[in-house]
Amino acid sequence: MKKSAVLILAGTVALATSCKLGPSWTEPNMEVPAVFRGNSIGGGTMADTPWQSVIKDKNLIALLTDVFNNNRSLETMKHNVDAARQYVTIARAPIFPWFGYGASTSKGMNSQGGAGVAQTGGVTTNPGSIAASASWELDIWGKTRRDVESAEASAQEAQEQLHNLRASLLRQVATGYLQLLMLDEQLRITRESAESYRDSLKLFTDQFGTGIADGLQVASAKAALAAAEAEIPAIEMQIASLENTLSVLAGRMPGHIARGGSLQQFVSRSKVSAGIPADVIARRPDIRAAEQRLRAANADIGVAIASYFPSISLTGTAGYASADLRKTMSGYAHKSGWGIGANLTGPLFQAGQLRANELAKRDAFYAAKSDYEETVLAALAEISSTLVERQKLREVISKQEEAVAAYEESVKLAKQRFKEGLSAYFEVLDNQLRLFPAQKQLVAYRYQYAACVPTLYTQLGGGWK
Repeated sequence: MKKSAVLILAGTVALATSCKLGPSWTEPNMEVPAVFRGNSIGGGTMADTPWQSVIKDKNLIALLTDVFNNNRSLETMKHNVDAARQYVTIARAPIFPWFGYGASTSKGMNSQGGAGVAQTGGVTTNPGSIAASASWELDIWGKTRRDVESAEASAQEAQEQLHNLRASLLRQVATGYLQLLMLDEQLRITRESAESYRDSLKLFTDQFGTGIADGLQVASAKAALAAAEAEIPAIEMQIASLENTLSVLAGRMPGHIARGGSLQQFVSRSKVSAGIPADVIARRPDIRAAEQRLRAANADIGVAIASYFPSISLTGTAGYASADLRKTMSGYAHKSGWGIGANLTGPLFQAGQLRANELAKRDAFYAAKSDYEETVLAALAEISSTLVERQKLREVISKQEEAVAAYEESVKLAKQRFKEGLSAYFEVLDNQLRLFPAQKQLVAYRYQYAACVPTLYTQLGGGWK
């Protein structure tokens, strides 16, 4: 008997590790250009730089630190990652033998009389049993191992999604912080313009009373002042809303966001190096997540193919039984027993279900493959767009600075002409109406240029390590 058990065990171990059905996994090989469009320089990538060295702003670094430590969405995603890892253990469990135990007892008594009742003379019986069991489903066709492969890929995808969320938050918070700097500067310009329009209105009102100025000049000054004063609370409203949004992302109660410096300072100390497209595929988390989805879909094909074949499992039991429960575990008055067996089950006719399942898994694989390729193309496209945007914004900012300088000179000359009596103050107001919007537009362009830094950094796959 022992020799037979040894032979069975040796044979089953050999069968259990025999093969894995389905296509073997190979990493996708997608051709990409040597350099990004909009950037002819290869070399290193800024994505290799720690995010603190890219940001270089103590207030923003403190804000992002709170985001990474306290953001609720990140916390949720971390639990999802942990859960995905547990599913790997669940998928792997059938590879190993399962052991169990059981015990039973009952107590009964029937009367000495009564039709159809087995007579026991009113004696109480206490039968009992204790047994241990073992079962093992042999993974001959690799179905369980393919399940494990799929679960591992899903767990890795969840990890990459966590990295992707972290990078997304870095970009969202950094650009939001820069937007606050933009709104601060635009608010300052608007307040200065309102003060200037208020002076103009007073001057025209006084001149109108003496007959020097006409109603048109007064009405123009009133309109300019009212428009500027309307912009002030509108900008303040945007600032409060954005501060509240950033506070929530950082796990804080809604409130003020500490900040300092200017957009110009942020722009001047920010350097950009894109590297090569192959680096992006290797490190960008959304691409890596798409690759893991593809890997899971590939393993699912193997599971579907293995379902065509029979499953073989071994079972064994051993235990004690006694007519008296009190004597079951004693050294006498009991009987022991054991048994071992093998079960084979397999499909015979399932109305095309197995074939349809395989085809569905193959379609899911090709869909995941297309999704992966589209993710790569979209990543390269958005990086290229950001590189071109940053390059063109340099030209835009340069020309806008020239325009602002020209408007400032025109206001200065108009004031000089007014002092010398060569023109009316209405000429000053007319030039101011051109200057202040141009100044605010310059600030907006500088914000867009500065926002290219955290945007490109995360697009290249930086910030998630």
